Amino acid sequence: MGLFSKKKNNEVEIKAKDKIIFKEMVNDDNLARDLVLELKNGNPLVINFSNLNEMDANKMIPFFEGAALALEGKTVMISEEIYLFALKECFLDGTLKQFIENIPSN
Repeated sequence: MGLFSKKKNNEVEIKAKDKIIFKEMVNDDNLARDLVLELKNGNPLVINFSNLNEMDANKMIPFFEGAALALEGKTVMISEEIYLFALKECFLDGTLKQFIENIPSN
């Protein structure tokens, strides 16, 4: 499976796993807003919340879960501190499911 696949009319289709934005979250509301805009634009997010204290993580995680829910998306807990947020359309090509299945477990 290549990085890109061709559509019938020669448009290049970018796979969902190739659009993932990886971010280590800090306590920054502007960053959180910008990441939600990326999610709204169809870019899956993998966010590591380990740099936040428990109180801030307990604020930010539900914020992103709510944004995903409002956008008819999905949240997947990869580990206790790392989450994937994506629109449901991003799961249609199967590459996000494959990405999740290929993550090594500790």
